[in-house]
Amino acid sequence: MPQAFRDGAKPSLEVPLSRCCRCATDHNVDNTTEILQEWFTAMQSQYRHIEWKAEDDPSSYADELGPKHWSNERFEHVMRLKQGALNFARAERADYILFTDTDSILTHNQTLKFLMAQNKSVIAPMLDSQTYYSNFWCGITPQGYYRRTADYFPTKNRHRVGCFAVPMVYAAFLIDLRKGQTAKLAFYPPHPSYTWPFDDIIVFAYSCQVAGAEIYLCNQEHFGFINVPVKSHHTLEDERINFVHLVLEAMVDGPPMAPSRHVYLSPKHLTKIGFDEIFLINLARRPDRQQRMLSALSELEIDPLVVNAVDGSALNSSDIKKLGVDLLPGYYDPFSGRTLTKGEVGCFLSHHHIWKEIVDRGLEKSVVLEDDVRFEPYFKKRLLRLMDELEQVQLDWDLIYLGRKQVNSEDETPVEDVRNLVVAEYSYWTLAAQIISMRRLKKPWWHGMASTAFQNPTSG
Repeated sequence: MPQAFRDGAKPSLEVPLSRCCRCATDHNVDNTTEILQEWFTAMQSQYRHIEWKAEDDPSSYADELGPKHWSNERFEHVMRLKQGALNFARAERADYILFTDTDSILTHNQTLKFLMAQNKSVIAPMLDSQTYYSNFWCGITPQGYYRRTADYFPTKNRHRVGCFAVPMVYAAFLIDLRKGQTAKLAFYPPHPSYTWPFDDIIVFAYSCQVAGAEIYLCNQEHFGFINVPVKSHHTLEDERINFVHLVLEAMVDGPPMAPSRHVYLSPKHLTKIGFDEIFLINLARRPDRQQRMLSALSELEIDPLVVNAVDGSALNSSDIKKLGVDLLPGYYDPFSGRTLTKGEVGCFLSHHHIWKEIVDRGLEKSVVLEDDVRFEPYFKKRLLRLMDELEQVQLDWDLIYLGRKQVNSEDETPVEDVRNLVVAEYSYWTLAAQIISMRRLKKPWWHGMASTAFQNPTSG
C-alpha cells in the first residue's frame, strides 16, 4: 500500500499532512478487498487523494501452483504495481513514498517521522517476527541470493542498535524522492544489465545498487511486526495460523497489536474445543496476566474458566498446617538444593482445588493452564490432533503434560502411533499446561501414577 506525501506534519495524526494513497488489491479468495474498502471509506478524509484499484477476477495466476506460490507471472504483476505507484508519486511531485505490504504491521505511531528524520534515500524500520525472519538482508551474493553474515543476528536481536547500511530491505520502506540518487530507481522493467533472480525485492535492491542509492535499516525502536511467509505448498489457513501466532507473541514481547477501530471484526465463537472444561489459574494480584491470557485464548477461539490461584506469598506455616498439607520428607530442589517455596505450595494447592472440582463436576477430560503459558505455533491444531490420535489407539492415559522442564537428558520411551508423545520420566516443573483425565483423580495419587508428556505444544 504505497503512500506518497509532501513534508509537513499534522500533530493530531503524527503523519504528514499532504498525503496521497494508492492501494491495489487483486487475486483474492478471501475478504481482503472488503476490509480495505471499509478502512479507506473511514479514513478518506485523512488523505488529499486516494487511488483505489481492486480487481475481483481472476482469483489466481495461470502459472501458480497454489495461493502462496510466487510464480513469474505473479512477480511481474507485483513489480508493475509498485512501478505504477512510484510513477504516480513522481507525477504528484511527492517528497516521499512509503511502501508497506499487507503482512507488515506498523505499531509505532512515530515510525514515519523517525524515518524521515534520518535523511536517507531508502530506509526501512526493522520489523520483528516470531522467528529470526525480518525485512532485511545483511548480505547478498554476486548472483543476487541471500548471503549469511556475522551482522544479521546482532542486528535482528538488537545487540547492535542504530541505522545501518544493508543491501536489501522489503515489506516496509521509505524512499526520499527529493534526492538525486532515487530519480532512476525502478521496480519494472528490471535494469538492462539485470541477471539476478526475477523477484521484486531483488530487482529493487539491484536498482538501488546501480543508482548508487544506499539502503538503510533502523532498529532503535520496536516499530512493528512482519508475518513469517509460508511455503509455496501451504494454504491460506496456514498463513492465518501463522498470523495468529504472531499476534500471540506480540502480546508477550510487546507492543501488542490492536485491530483498527475502522474495520468491523465479526465476533469470535469461543468453545471448549472438545474438552469438558478448560481451567485458567490466575493470581488475583496479576490482572495483567489474566488479561493477556484471555486475549490469547480468544485469538485461539478457546473459552476458559478463570480460577483464582492460592497466593503462596500470603501463606504462613499455620495456614499450611490447617490445610492439611505436609511437605514431602527428604525433598530438595534438584537444581538449588532448597525445600519447597511458599509459591510452589500455593501453586500445588491451586491445582489441587481444580482436581477436586473435576471430580465434583464429573469432568472426563479437562485442560489446566497457568497464566504464564506461552503458546507454540499450531498449538490448537496439534492439541486436537493429539486427542484424535489418543482416541484412535484407545490409550488409557491419566495425565498429559503440555509444558514441562525435563530433568534428565536421556531419551524417553515414545508412545506408539501417537506423534510427539512420550512416557515421562521425572520432570522439574510440569504444571504450566496439562490435560487431566478424571480416571486419574479417582486413583490414590499419592501412591504414584502413570504419566505422559506431550512435547512442545506450549512453552511456559
